[in-house]
Amino acid sequence: MGKEKADIQSRPYQTEFKVEDFSSAEDCKSCHPTHFAEWASSMHAYSAKDPVWLKLQQHEQAVHVEKGIELGDFCVQCHSPVAALTDAITNHESFSLSDLEALPLQIQEGVTCDICHMATHIPEPTNVITEEQSFETTDFKLFTDGTRYSILNDPIENEYHASEYHSGYDKSEFCQNCHNLSVNGVDAEVTQFEWEGTAFQAMGNECQTCHMQTYEGRAATDGPLRSDLHRHFFPGVDVQLNTANPDPEHYSAVEALLLEAAEVYINDIYHDSLINTLNLSLIISNNVGHKFPTGTTFARQLWIELSCKVNENIIFSSGFLNENGDVSDFYVDPDREIDPQLQMFNTVLYNAEGDSGLLNVGVSDMVKLSDYTLPVSGSKSVHYTVPLPDNFEGNTTTSVRLLFRSFPPFYLRFLGLNTEAERIPIFEIDQKTAQFVISQ
Repeated sequence: MGKEKADIQSRPYQTEFKVEDFSSAEDCKSCHPTHFAEWASSMHAYSAKDPVWLKLQQHEQAVHVEKGIELGDFCVQCHSPVAALTDAITNHESFSLSDLEALPLQIQEGVTCDICHMATHIPEPTNVITEEQSFETTDFKLFTDGTRYSILNDPIENEYHASEYHSGYDKSEFCQNCHNLSVNGVDAEVTQFEWEGTAFQAMGNECQTCHMQTYEGRAATDGPLRSDLHRHFFPGVDVQLNTANPDPEHYSAVEALLLEAAEVYINDIYHDSLINTLNLSLIISNNVGHKFPTGTTFARQLWIELSCKVNENIIFSSGFLNENGDVSDFYVDPDREIDPQLQMFNTVLYNAEGDSGLLNVGVSDMVKLSDYTLPVSGSKSVHYTVPLPDNFEGNTTTSVRLLFRSFPPFYLRFLGLNTEAERIPIFEIDQKTAQFVISQ
């Protein structure tokens, strides 16, 4: 292992690239049909075509141009690394899907095969320095000599490319250049930092353990049967929104991951007879190796939907959607009048002027954040106070659901993505029901 580590450190990498240095994923399809099909359904393949990203990229560019700041490839680096490495995009402010489709396949394919399989070194986390207007800081150490790296320690020789074993491909750090972003040293999207030092790391649970599960199969059509191949769906929390029918296998992989992410416990219910209220205490437990939600937590929605019935009549509810499909959080209900007991688990960004929230602050100009997410290997307690009818006696039924979606609809409508706003799926992560008998 020591020799292999030394060999990795001495491997070369490039600083200048041409589009022709990279193969299209289509070139890999004939030999690796399973890997290709899984990748093609994933958010990696979709990353540059995503209408949400395209609109956000335009929006952030325009906002920063007004401030005299040039973001350059800041947003492009991780969504189409080949485009960033070859300076293929010249007008970021108006860059659209039609512009993308006029570029080579290697750029359209987002996080394409070669971006991962030609990496010779573990990348560094990404830290943006705004004072220096240093936004293009994502670390890609690639070498385009035709060698492809993987975790197979006995790759089969073939006429298409050289193959080498690389232990780094099974390490969480392999993902940290795009999944660990700080701004001036302040944590912004830091899944890697959240995982480091946890029991999950101590037990050897890497990013790949959950997001690239192993299976038995053939890496190539004419290769040997192997028991340690990695899936290439890369499930997280997002699904494609540019279609009403996202790939069912990828959708199922995302759903399965989220179903295991957290649990709800109804910890305590008691009747306060002095003011005739029902007091509910819940515990929400995080089961994953990083905070939940993680990544772009400021755009995620994890919340509790709760209803309380007496004699089948709902007397209290929280976390239900309004007529626009939105939760009544502080964006919709800033004075907390509609749903004052709403429980949300996300982050809120603030800029130097004190502005906050999705509509005012982007990740590149945040200076601090408020963190309401579920901690790693931890939980949060939440409480509800339910007023009861006067002199009520009998049964109450409390129903709780923990729900998640990747974006609030109001935000996509703000970006002009009305159709996509209707397509955002809501995943039920857990649900519990409890009854309580009240006697005066």
